[in-house]
Amino acid sequence: MKTVSDNKDYMDSISGIVAELNALVDAAYVQYSSCVDAILRDELTDIVQIEKVMDGLCDFGADERFLELYKRLCRHIYQRYPQLVGEHICWAWRQIWADMKAEDEDKRGESDVCS
Repeated sequence: MKTVSDNKDYMDSISGIVAELNALVDAAYVQYSSCVDAILRDELTDIVQIEKVMDGLCDFGADERFLELYKRLCRHIYQRYPQLVGEHICWAWRQIWADMKAEDEDKRGESDVCS
C-alpha cells in the first residue's frame, strides 16, 4: 500500500523532470533565437539551413515564443523565398489539422477511409 510519503516522492520526481524539460525548452529558445536573428541580419542565407530552422521552430510550436520567432522569420524571408514560406506554412497547417483529426477520430472510435 502506498503511503503519503511515497506519493510525495513520486510528485517531487515528476516536478523535477518537468523543471528539466522546461530548462531544455528555454535553452532551445535561446539557440533558435540566435539562428533567427542571424537570418534577419542576412548572415544566414542558405535555404536548406533556413528550412531546418523553420522545421525546428515548428517542433516547439506549442510554445508561444517559438510561434513568434516563426512568424518573424516567415515575414522576413517571404520576399526572397515565397515558395518556401508558403509550402512550409501549408505543411505545418496540415500537420496540425491531421493530428487534430486523428485525435477526434480516436475519441469517437472512427476512422476516415478516404484520407
